[in-house]
Amino acid sequence: MVSILVYTREKPDSIGLIETAWDIIAKISEDFWEIKNVCSLEQMRQFLVEKPLVHMMIYDICDRDSLQFLPQLRRLYPQMRLLVLADASISPMEYIRPALRVDALLLKPWTKRQVRESLYDFLEDYLEYADREKQGNLKSYVIETREGTISVPYEQIYFFEARAKKIYVCLGKEEYGFYSSIDKLAEELPDFFARCHRGFIVNIRKIRRIVLSQNIIYLCDGFDVPLSRSYKAQLKGMGKQQ
Repeated sequence: MVSILVYTREKPDSIGLIETAWDIIAKISEDFWEIKNVCSLEQMRQFLVEKPLVHMMIYDICDRDSLQFLPQLRRLYPQMRLLVLADASISPMEYIRPALRVDALLLKPWTKRQVRESLYDFLEDYLEYADREKQGNLKSYVIETREGTISVPYEQIYFFEARAKKIYVCLGKEEYGFYSSIDKLAEELPDFFARCHRGFIVNIRKIRRIVLSQNIIYLCDGFDVPLSRSYKAQLKGMGKQQ
């Protein structure tokens, strides 16, 4: 699955962009895609509270507030592919900056042909990037499902849990299940993931504190996972301990 978020205040713009994107996707990909749309910056902030999986974003910066929110958005999704919608009212020097890592640009006023060409290049570039991920790039974990593959950036993963004969990857409020074993998974993951329990593997970078007396690891954003006695030594020194 590939998730795209479209943010633009103008409804005709969002309709045209989404319809064109679906038409291109039907021609270049057999994977399952989803496209979500928000039409205000407040909706965008509310949508991102739960940090949903977003692989690609089409983002309108044609007002000052949206532009100012862009650095925070990039920090939330450092691996996300970003297409910016802009116009002549904002200097390119304000958004073509290394820290914002804009992958593609579409300038208003645009023609239907320009929209199609820009979206085609943007979507095709992501597919090439996703292929590299499948071949061993260490920025994402690739899950195979009935609907196709899901590329999950490591920085969004809190933990993996073995449950009901499947493995579930937790991204906060979202989780995705797939068939594997916790032992096999432990061998596949990079070294900033660690086994903490018979049924859990935790992202070390998400650890806030470890309470040894309670056998609990507390993670960012209010999540926690169990810690079994046999893995305490392995996790010693990671996060504040009590």
